[in-house]
Amino acid sequence: MIKPVMRIIAVLIMITLAAGCVGRRAASWKPVDTAHRKHPQTAGLPSSWLFYDDKAAARQLVLTRHGPYMDVIRITTGQKLPVQMPYADLSISAGMQTYEIAEVVMNNLRVTPGVFDLLVEELAPAEIDGKEAFRLSLSYSLENGIRRRCLILGTIHGGGKQYTELAMYAHEDYYFDEVIEDFLGMVKKVRVR
Repeated sequence: MIKPVMRIIAVLIMITLAAGCVGRRAASWKPVDTAHRKHPQTAGLPSSWLFYDDKAAARQLVLTRHGPYMDVIRITTGQKLPVQMPYADLSISAGMQTYEIAEVVMNNLRVTPGVFDLLVEELAPAEIDGKEAFRLSLSYSLENGIRRRCLILGTIHGGGKQYTELAMYAHEDYYFDEVIEDFLGMVKKVRVR
């Protein structure tokens, strides 16, 4: 009785594996040195960084150095206002002050599933390509108890019609300090219109 069940399971596993190998995937991790023309802000990042090449997500750039569960940089450029937050019933709208945008971003993160014990470490003014921005430093726990730190910068630009956000998330104990300088160097190179 057990043998037929095991055969069925083995066949299902083989079909699943074959289906994953047959089709060409639309997205994959690639070295940043292949991305600098498509994403100029990656120029200058060490070759150890990878970007997620996803043609469907043209406005979002996702990068990692040690793996997406250890550290990740997300750069979302030129989002048309208003920008609706995915987890909070809030949005970023034209005419908002930078501290108001930071509060919307923070409150969205506060209600994000899997985020616990959110602590605000810093909320300060900043600049992105000479434009007034906010700098928000936070830490929070994941469901497994691991603590993450994040640094988020955001600005409204393009005549008050677009929003750009630069964010880095990393495990607090080791990876955050390991990648923060690369992220800050990248922030200096980002250009917004």
